[in-house]
Amino acid sequence: MIQTNNLSIARGSKPILTNAELTLFPGEKVGLIGHNGAGKSSFLSALLGELHIDQGSIDLPKVWRLSWIDQEVTANHLSVIDFALEGDRALHEVRQKIHAVEEHGDMEQLGHLYEELENLDGYTAEARVATILHGLGFKTEDLQRKVGEFSGGWKMRLNLAKVLGSRADLILLDEPTNHLDIEAVVWLEQWIKQVNSTVILVSHDRDFLDEVCTHTVHLNSEKLTKYTGGYSAFERAFAERADQVSQANKKAAGEMEKLQKFVDRFKAKASKAKQAQSRVKRLEKIKLIETLQVEPHVAIPFMEPHKSPDPLVVLNRSDCGYEGAAPILKNISLELRPGDRIGLLGANGNGKTTLVKTLVGELEMLGGDRVEGKGLVYGYFAQDQIESLDMNATPLQHMSRLERQISEQKAREFLARYHFRDDKVRQLVGSFSGGEKSRLALALLAYKRPNLLLLDEPTNHLDIATRQALASSLLEFEGALVMVSHDRHLLESITDRFWRVHQGAVTEFDGDLDDYAELLRKETSTETRNAKLSNPNNKSATTVSAPIDRQAVSQRIKQLGNQIKKLEKQIEIDQPKLIKLDEALAKCDYSKPEDSKKAAEFHNERNLLGTRLEIAETELLELMLEIEQLEESLGVAKTN
Repeated sequence: MIQTNNLSIARGSKPILTNAELTLFPGEKVGLIGHNGAGKSSFLSALLGELHIDQGSIDLPKVWRLSWIDQEVTANHLSVIDFALEGDRALHEVRQKIHAVEEHGDMEQLGHLYEELENLDGYTAEARVATILHGLGFKTEDLQRKVGEFSGGWKMRLNLAKVLGSRADLILLDEPTNHLDIEAVVWLEQWIKQVNSTVILVSHDRDFLDEVCTHTVHLNSEKLTKYTGGYSAFERAFAERADQVSQANKKAAGEMEKLQKFVDRFKAKASKAKQAQSRVKRLEKIKLIETLQVEPHVAIPFMEPHKSPDPLVVLNRSDCGYEGAAPILKNISLELRPGDRIGLLGANGNGKTTLVKTLVGELEMLGGDRVEGKGLVYGYFAQDQIESLDMNATPLQHMSRLERQISEQKAREFLARYHFRDDKVRQLVGSFSGGEKSRLALALLAYKRPNLLLLDEPTNHLDIATRQALASSLLEFEGALVMVSHDRHLLESITDRFWRVHQGAVTEFDGDLDDYAELLRKETSTETRNAKLSNPNNKSATTVSAPIDRQAVSQRIKQLGNQIKKLEKQIEIDQPKLIKLDEALAKCDYSKPEDSKKAAEFHNERNLLGTRLEIAETELLELMLEIEQLEESLGVAKTN
């Protein structure tokens, strides 16, 4: 259990938390939310012991292993698989000891170390970590490549893989979906939901929070408030609570006004002095409830385009890619017209960015035609758009570079629409937060009044409030739009068609993002199954074509069938129990001591039951796969 008691922390002179109380139970998946600058990352640092606590305490079980995402990758000389394996610190230490002992040949010590390796599931660690890497988008051939060969975005994926493979009791994730595509996000959601670890994550992706979080903790007004459910559940509960606070304060203010009038009127009269004094005491006891802070509204408006040619851009039998290399996309024919609102789907590396760069003319085609409409004005927000800003210049200087003759007053008025006011317009961009830099880049793009917007991951570094503002503005945008984003809420809000970029082609995807997620799960399941069957290290697979004892195989299938029946019966009994426990936990009021005690008991029982179910389901899948392989081997035997 994690417990903060009367916790107060600050960053310099800025208070982050004041007398904050919070209780988290083992196995909970917790979304930590709050507006940019509220102190979410600071709270994670405090949990790690990296930030000084001014008052109170954070209590964590001493035996718990913690894991978190590093912001840098320094081990560029390691292979991808070895780098990811280092996340499991206990296993890493044992492996290092084994290598050291093997050099001087102490067989007794080596035996103990191998036993320790087995206890840490060391023999399956590479397979387990490889599965994580595959889920995050790495290919089999990538596993032996050096870390230094990958770009910054892929290195961040490696840091995430390292954390996921750590087998830690507490996992801290700060913006884990940045640098991921939808495919990897969908996989990560399933991983988080299934892992037994307690997970605390900071994210501005509301669909992701809704999918994985059992609870939401809101950092607001220097307090930590816990809600049951994901972001949508929090949003409803917060609105209700804010309304209740408003009503209570309104009532209290009315009472205070009446009491004050009585005191002012009668405090000088001897006959009423006692009553007046009594009301003064009552007045002193009435306290207004602290008003809940609402995230500030930030606008990101897009102005009406001057012109809108039809069509805007046409690709005809186009091969897209980079000069000197084989085409990434082949024989692409498509057109963009005014009013088109298209979301691009596809895993990283399949060519989404290549397509966008070809549409704007940044990449020369390797074959075919590209035709621009007369009067095309495009606004292109690249993944590295922030890096194109001059960190040693101010927003005003950026505006003057867009339009040399622009007056300071006009530039100020424009920048004010994007929440850059007063001294902010003369502040160096390098001192801005990631969200402020993104907002400035979008403002500069909007100033061109484009009739075609091409946005490649525009929401990285933006908080939920700013993402909502961006969505609202894009809904009102009168031009055409093509967007690449892992933020499914944004995609669903502003696009009405999807193109899938996959295996060198661009095709219309007939369905919504739920359909796409289901398609990905099916494809992943098929790929995993095929990999197991084709893996030369898989003992079951290698025996398929070998001479077999049909009677022995049949007997083994019968044995496995009996084991499967037992497991299915156990799962059938345990699953309803788990549902009942979840329902009981949902009804607990954590503000009440008796409910809090009950909840702790429920959590312990749920964790034990959840672990048993997970083991049973994994074992069931393995047995079913073995039966399938044995049945296939019998089929082979019959044909031979």
